[in-house]
Amino acid sequence: MTIAIAIVVGCAIFAGTVVIVRMIATGPPPEPDPDSVHEVEVDYRCSICGMRLTVTHQQDAAPEPPKHCREVMDPV
Repeated sequence: MTIAIAIVVGCAIFAGTVVIVRMIATGPPPEPDPDSVHEVEVDYRCSICGMRLTVTHQQDAAPEPPKHCREVMDPV
């Protein structure tokens, strides 16, 4: 029984190590194209704690709102 538990724990450690090495090997995402970044002024507010955020630059035409307190922020 203890051998089976040791094999399962060893396989879990090996699988976790493989996942972490793959994440490190892929590297960070590429830098955004400076020509595709547009100046905007969009205000958001967290409905949970009330924190406010102003987005001044965005890459997409209609990005999804950021999250704070694990909830999507409301546009102001």
